[in-house]
Amino acid sequence: MTTSTFKDTNLLTFAHTIPDPNSSATALLSRWSDTLVSSPPALIAVPDTEQDVVSAITFARSNNLVVLPVAGGHGSAVPITSRTLYLDLRNFNAIELDNLNDQVVVGGGVLTGQLIRHLADEGYFTSVVNSNAVGVVGGLLGGGNTSVNGIVGWMADSAVSFRIVTAAGDVLDVGGSSSSSESEERALFNALCGVGHGLCVVLRATMRVYPLSSLGLSPTSSQDPTPSIWNRTVILPLDAIDSAVNTFLAFAPPPEPMNMILAFSRGPPGTPMAGTPILVLTCTYYGPAREAEASPAGASLRRPSLVSKALKTDTVQIPFPGVNAYTEPLNAHGGLKTMFAARLARVSPQALKDAYARYVAETGRYPDASRSAVMFHSSNPRKSTELGATPEHAGKFLEARNRGINVLGVLWCQELATQEALAVFYDETLAKLQKADEEDGLPPRTFPGAMKFLPGRRDLLSEEKLAELDRLHAKWNGDGLFWNPYKA
Repeated sequence: MTTSTFKDTNLLTFAHTIPDPNSSATALLSRWSDTLVSSPPALIAVPDTEQDVVSAITFARSNNLVVLPVAGGHGSAVPITSRTLYLDLRNFNAIELDNLNDQVVVGGGVLTGQLIRHLADEGYFTSVVNSNAVGVVGGLLGGGNTSVNGIVGWMADSAVSFRIVTAAGDVLDVGGSSSSSESEERALFNALCGVGHGLCVVLRATMRVYPLSSLGLSPTSSQDPTPSIWNRTVILPLDAIDSAVNTFLAFAPPPEPMNMILAFSRGPPGTPMAGTPILVLTCTYYGPAREAEASPAGASLRRPSLVSKALKTDTVQIPFPGVNAYTEPLNAHGGLKTMFAARLARVSPQALKDAYARYVAETGRYPDASRSAVMFHSSNPRKSTELGATPEHAGKFLEARNRGINVLGVLWCQELATQEALAVFYDETLAKLQKADEEDGLPPRTFPGAMKFLPGRRDLLSEEKLAELDRLHAKWNGDGLFWNPYKA
């Protein structure tokens, strides 16, 4: 489509670009992953106001374009085509703290790191994902697996309301006290809390916040009073897989303030372990350091039989604003990246060992896949399960709340052939990791923020919930104006 074929260009009274269709899409758009970028978008729009968003939607409908709202650009399963209207929400970056109601209003373009720092400066926190570069709203719409799951639940559990623009161009407030429990707006709000991608444009979200003082965090040091998180990391070699797996599973689930992570990785460039297969055990504690040290899980990471095998160990107090610093290397843009995820109630030790053996073999076979990783995050599911049984949260589109282990695979390479080969490894590995749940009669479940959207819809929700999601898309996105990742 060329500039001359566009209709209603008078609607675009704000910043926008009509790319040359022959230009390089990856050079034009800086995205976390270059996967599914087949061509430059038809138009890049950078709205400043609600009315600008309404105008962009009207323009898209007039020109048969598909609207794709974007904040952090970390959706690895989001396609860019010549029919995409790329709606860049970077200017919707306001953060407004409401101390009286313990809430924060977050603009649709705010990134996670910005929100963490802003709230910490004011003495608050909320549930956010573990990457500073991910858009807050994008994480929220996918349910939001976080390091405070055990304390306040998933991100969607902290959602209060959304201000949105619908495919019809209407500006609505949904959730909170503005939508009755029986209304279509309430049904839309519940879907936005878990599978919200593609239903509308979210201009801003209101979320609950919680006092940092409620965590009882220790100061960073005797010289620095900044509240901090206790962290213990043990890096182990390939042949310590038994110790790593046994330590991880011995404390599943961990205490509510604690997260235990087991990662399959290769040593990063520039380090003595560069390219070498390693195992990383990381434990964080959102409470007093003395409690973390005294807990059985914390003590297990210091026991001599484990430490004697380690390539490196470290115990630090992480200043709260820097809680996501450890994931910064994973935030680099470019390359072919795909994410695979599952929620697990139980996983067998042998399945973990088999997964690591195959990870080592596959990433060794393809040199450009050395930055691929598999991470297992264990947290206590009690709080999320309790919230899911309350009238306020029962309707939200979050399932498998009682599963405390989340596995996330990041396939990161440069060559398409490598991506295709490793995709088979990740798919087959996930199926084996889910075997224990299958034996217990539990259906496979993923989470939308990191799912491989198509295929895989069947692993997202129950058939009843999927039918309701289809109904909501028919009502709110009936003509397919917004890209719908959940389409059957």
